[in-house]
Amino acid sequence: MHHTPPIESALLAAMSSQAGPMGARAALGHLRQQGFAVSESTVSRLLRELDERALTRSLGKKGRVLTEEGRRAAANLLLDHRRASTFADALNLRDVHDLVDHLAGRRGIEREAARAAALRARPEELAQLRKMVETTGSGRWQERLGFHRTIGEASHNRQIQAITSTLFDERLDPLEHLLVLIGIKQEALVRWDGEHRGIVAGIADRDPDRAERLMVVHLDGMIRDTELFANSGNAYVIHAVLAEIESR
Repeated sequence: MHHTPPIESALLAAMSSQAGPMGARAALGHLRQQGFAVSESTVSRLLRELDERALTRSLGKKGRVLTEEGRRAAANLLLDHRRASTFADALNLRDVHDLVDHLAGRRGIEREAARAAALRARPEELAQLRKMVETTGSGRWQERLGFHRTIGEASHNRQIQAITSTLFDERLDPLEHLLVLIGIKQEALVRWDGEHRGIVAGIADRDPDRAERLMVVHLDGMIRDTELFANSGNAYVIHAVLAEIESR
């Protein structure tokens, strides 16, 4: 898949929204309005590259228009942007209700991740998961944060990997810290750790049904513990952490 640089995406979007040809000067002005510090030579080079890739066609002094391939590329970029914006908004958690919904969504994804990992995980990934659940002491904290992310990677399902890589992006680590805090306050960490070991055992035994079932049990418990924590006068703690994440 071709990775489109932001400046190219902005130019294709501008040409797509324009009724007629776009000249180099108009392209330069548009890009500068979008915050790109570009020179005329840079824009000229970019336009030539788009011509070479058959995304644009020169009409001489009138400027350039998108080809059919260029219009498809611009439409796909717009769709990608809308998807990314929708996903980002879904991860912008604001209150207890959003957090519970987030965990419920994770349950749907992670049950399939555990099932797929039981069928597809490589020997070195199984060894890594075993090591993670056997870690004790101060290192246990970090292993808890990476456990679910690692299962997503071990699923070797590209759709699941793409979603879990976003769900467990390092920028959301404070959210995972919050969940660990909830586990501590609800005296649930020992149970969670035991559930982690059971999930890994199901994956290692190549038992997808067991791995999936135990993951559902685990997320169900996390949802219940979160609701109990919030309903015990601690909703403000959740709101404060979520506000901190949103402000980043």
